[in-house]
Amino acid sequence: MAYQALYRKWRPRTFASVVGQADITNTLKNAIERGTISHAFLFAGPRGTGKTSCAKIFAKALNCNNLQAGEPCNECANCQAADQGALPDIIEIDAASNNGVDEIREIRDKVKYAPTQGKYKVYIIDEVHMLSMGAFNALLKTLEEPPEHVVFILATTEIQKVPATIISRTQRYNFKRLPATELVKQMTYILDQEKVSYDDQALAVIAQVADGGMRDALSILDQLLSYEKDSVNYQDALQITGFAAKEQIEQLLLALLDHDANQALTLAQDELQNGASSKNILDEIIDLATTALMVIKAGSDDQNTFMTTGFADQIKSVPVERYFQLIKAANTALNDLRYTNQQQIPLEVFIVESTNDTATSQAHHSQLQSADADLANEVTSLKNQVVKLADQVAQLSKKPAGKNNQIFHLDDGPSSSTKANEPVATKPKQKKRSVKNTQRINQRNREQVYQVLESATKTDLQAIKDVWPDLQSVLAVSQRALLDVLEPVAASPEQVVMKCKYTLWFEKASSDDDLLAKLTGEIAKFTQHDYEIVLVPDEDWLKVRQEFVQTHGKELLAKKRGSQDQATQQESDTGQEVIQKAKELFGDTVNVKD
Repeated sequence: MAYQALYRKWRPRTFASVVGQADITNTLKNAIERGTISHAFLFAGPRGTGKTSCAKIFAKALNCNNLQAGEPCNECANCQAADQGALPDIIEIDAASNNGVDEIREIRDKVKYAPTQGKYKVYIIDEVHMLSMGAFNALLKTLEEPPEHVVFILATTEIQKVPATIISRTQRYNFKRLPATELVKQMTYILDQEKVSYDDQALAVIAQVADGGMRDALSILDQLLSYEKDSVNYQDALQITGFAAKEQIEQLLLALLDHDANQALTLAQDELQNGASSKNILDEIIDLATTALMVIKAGSDDQNTFMTTGFADQIKSVPVERYFQLIKAANTALNDLRYTNQQQIPLEVFIVESTNDTATSQAHHSQLQSADADLANEVTSLKNQVVKLADQVAQLSKKPAGKNNQIFHLDDGPSSSTKANEPVATKPKQKKRSVKNTQRINQRNREQVYQVLESATKTDLQAIKDVWPDLQSVLAVSQRALLDVLEPVAASPEQVVMKCKYTLWFEKASSDDDLLAKLTGEIAKFTQHDYEIVLVPDEDWLKVRQEFVQTHGKELLAKKRGSQDQATQQESDTGQEVIQKAKELFGDTVNVKD
């Protein structure tokens, strides 16, 4: 006979043999005994927890000819046919491969026929969440009101993908993950029946890897038996599952608790070289840290809990907050494993961060204390100001109102008691001071503007305008706004006059030497010439230029005329030289025409 896998060979045949789901199996047995059988059931839960097994047992019990306290007898013809998968009234459908509307319509057309051999026609639809939406809609009416002889059993591992309209038409049973103790107990029973020796530590490793699934546990156990038929030992279990030895994980945890990064990294690298995976190492650290935390809080010290002698005494002095930090950091590293192909990096980062937690937390704690102290000082200062303001208000309320009374104002605006015809002293003073500053700057810049206008040329001005757009690409974002409010209007070989659109920006730019130096330097880079910047407000530019023309216009015109007369004289002298030369060459026959 061909070899049969353990999970198939030891699949439960009665409700009593189902492991870890006693509440569900008892409910199903009572329903059979009392005859209160619903038309549709929904079994939901993680993989390998007994959903399909319970569905088969329940279907077999419904058609058993010799029920025994709600359990199938497994001896009648119907039970034996059901165990062999030959009972025509039990129809198993895999929704993963039969998820279309046509398959569901075929079921809907056949449910009207009576069972041929048993009492009920039972449809077991496995992985029902894989059905298409059209298939679910085709199933709705039949699922809600099937014939009396039809029972639907739906099984799924992803209940969230099943429409609510389907769930509301069924009795829902939630299968839970099996505890490690139940897994070890069942594996022990099977190995005893198979007459195979085993190590308890090996079974514990298998139970941890199985993560609550009996089918996974038996599959791993089957793999170990193929690796070594005579026994199931601890080292083989570590090799097959990729887990690290528990005693090594205990040493790794101690190194993390002692902030010994070198030792922790060395232990982790050794386990990785021995075949352990980063995920399993992190899982074991979380499991061990959680167990240690429970031991500390419960105060118990089971000799079989830890592998290392005296491990419990070494961990009892560690604060519980430290274990919380390690568990949280390890969970973060596990999440990071999903986004990288270099699986050892999140593990190593976790080890380094965990060994530096103390220094980091102390620095963070000191920062929080400093921030709290500053906040307390600020609150105290604000309280004192409120007290002073309250005293002033109380004093003012006692004085009679009069024209010469002094008026106090808060910073956010004038007092409501101020009359419309009473001027506010603060703002005019600020305005006068601002005007004086502007006038003083204007007077200083006016003289520089005159100097530029005396020797201004179109060539220099055009050179500045040509490089103006290029400055946008080199200035910082905060400095580019300056180019929007400045415009070059005149330039000499040494200086350039720029008018500023707004008075506020004119004052800011005039007093910001760093900003002007930056702009001057960039202009020099692009023009290959040094220019000094002279600023003038936009509203004053026309006035300054007009004043300059009135005061210096005659001088500039005289200079221009003098230069023109000089040029004319030079042209005349040049012409006489040409005529004289021509006469020397050709004689007096030369006729000169203008």
